[in-house]
Amino acid sequence: MKHRLTKLTAAVLAALILAGCSGGAPEEAPEEPPVPENAETTWTLAVGQPEGSTCWDAAESFAKALSDATEGAVAVEVQPVAISRTTSLDQTAAGIVDLYLDSSLIYGSYGDGEDLGRPFFSVTMPFLFPDAETAAEVLDGTGGEALNTVLSELGLRGLAYGELGFRYLTADRPVTTPEDLEGLRIRTAGMLELLESYIDCWGTTYYPSSYSDVMTPLSNGTYNGQESTLAEADAAGYQTVQTDVTIFPAFYEPAILTMNGDLYDSLSPDLQEAVDRCARQAMADQRLRNREREAEILERWQEEDGIAVHVLTEAQCGAFQALTDRLYDPEDPDHQEWFAECTPEWMAQFRPS
Repeated sequence: MKHRLTKLTAAVLAALILAGCSGGAPEEAPEEPPVPENAETTWTLAVGQPEGSTCWDAAESFAKALSDATEGAVAVEVQPVAISRTTSLDQTAAGIVDLYLDSSLIYGSYGDGEDLGRPFFSVTMPFLFPDAETAAEVLDGTGGEALNTVLSELGLRGLAYGELGFRYLTADRPVTTPEDLEGLRIRTAGMLELLESYIDCWGTTYYPSSYSDVMTPLSNGTYNGQESTLAEADAAGYQTVQTDVTIFPAFYEPAILTMNGDLYDSLSPDLQEAVDRCARQAMADQRLRNREREAEILERWQEEDGIAVHVLTEAQCGAFQALTDRLYDPEDPDHQEWFAECTPEWMAQFRPS
C-alpha cells in the first residue's frame, strides 16, 4: 500500500455514505466529481488467475467500483502474482500486498496445515453442493462466515466469494457410471478430497504430474482423462485430445477475495462498508459471468472439437455419490485418517438451510 488511509479528507469520507459502487455525486451536486489523477490511497490487488479470466475481470470491476464509490480517493492496482500464488497470499497476510483473489485450493495449500489447510479443502468435498446456486447461497451465509473465521486467524479479512465452478472430468471415452471409471488412469489435482474419491471410491489409477505436464500424457494415452474446471481445461486445450466430458456436481471450487486484516481494521466504518459492498457485487457478477463462460465453452467444444457432453441425471449422480458418502462418516477409517477435521458440526455450516 503506497499511502495510508489517514490521508483521506473528511469530505471524501463523508461522501462515501452517499456514493454507491456505481459512483456518482450526491444529488445536490451539479455533476459527478472527476476522479483525481493522483489517488490519495493506492492498494495492490494480486490475482492468482490469468488475465482475461472471470476472476481478473472481477478484480478490475472491484477496482473501478471502489474508485467510483470513493470519488477517486482509493485506487486499486490489479496485478498478477509476482513469484507464486502462495507467496502472494503470504504477502497479503503480511501486509506487503493489500488484497488477494484466487481459488480456495490456494488458501487450503497455504501454511503448514494448522493455519488453514483442511477447512478450505473441505469446501471441495464430494457432492457437498447440489448446484452452483446453492453453493453461492451457502458461501454468502454460514459457510462464508465459517471460512472468514479461519481467515482472520491468519491475518486476512474475507471480503467476498466467487466461483471457479465445478471440476468436471474429461476423458477419452464416455463416463456416466462409476463402473466406467474403474482402472482408468486419471490425473487429478493433488488434494485428498479428489484423490480419495477417484481412487479409493471410484477405482481409478492416479498418475501425479504438474499442471504443465498433463497435455503430453493425455495426447499419447498415458492418461485416459483429467479433472479440472472447464476454464482451466479450455485454456490448456485438453478438448483437442479428449473425446468426452462428464458434467456432474461432484467437486465445487470457490474463488475468494481477501484483504490484509490490519489494513481493513484501520479503515473507517464508511470505507469498510464501501469495500464490502463493492467486493460482494464484483464477485456476484463474477459468478454469473463464470457460468455464462462455461456454457460458451461447452457449446464451442461440441461444435468445433466434437466433444460429447454427458450431463448426468440425478440418478446417475447418486450412483457416484453413494460411493463417496462414507468420507463424511466419522466412523469410516479413511475419514478418521484424512478428514477428521471435517466434523459433522463443521460440515453442517456448508449445508443449505
